[in-house]
Amino acid sequence: MVETTSGGTGGCLCGAVRYRYEGDPTAVGLCQCERCQRQSGSAFLIGVVFPKKAVAIEGRLASYETSASGQALQRHFCPVCGSAISITLDRYPEIRSMMGGTLDDKSRIKPTFSVWCSSGQQWLKLPESIACYPEYPEGTFGG
Repeated sequence: MVETTSGGTGGCLCGAVRYRYEGDPTAVGLCQCERCQRQSGSAFLIGVVFPKKAVAIEGRLASYETSASGQALQRHFCPVCGSAISITLDRYPEIRSMMGGTLDDKSRIKPTFSVWCSSGQQWLKLPESIACYPEYPEGTFGG
C-alpha cells in the first residue's frame, strides 16, 4: 500500500493485516478506561477516528465483542500476531477508530482529548493541550 497526502496506511505487527485510509481523521483521542488499558497493554489506547467508508482493510480480522452503554462494541485484532487494529461501535455505526500505534505515519497522531481520566494511571501527566475528561462526554470520539 502506498501512502498518499490525502490519506495513509497502517497495519499489524506481522503484516497479515494492512489498511488504507482516505482523508484526515475526524478525531484523535486517548482512552484511559480499564478495558482500553487491558487491550492496549498500556496506560491508554490511542483512537484515530475516520469515517467507516474511508478505511479499507486487507487481511482477516478477529473480533472480541462486548457492551458499552448497552450497545455492542467490537475490538478488532490480527488473529496471527494479536495486534489491536480498530474498534467499531453500534452506537456510532458511521465511524471506525483505528489504533494509533498501527498507523505507518505516526506524525499524524495528535490527540486533542482524553476520556476516562478518572480511571487513568496516577503517574501519567498529559500535556495541557490535551483536554482531560473524567468520563466519556458526547462529541469526543464518535458523536
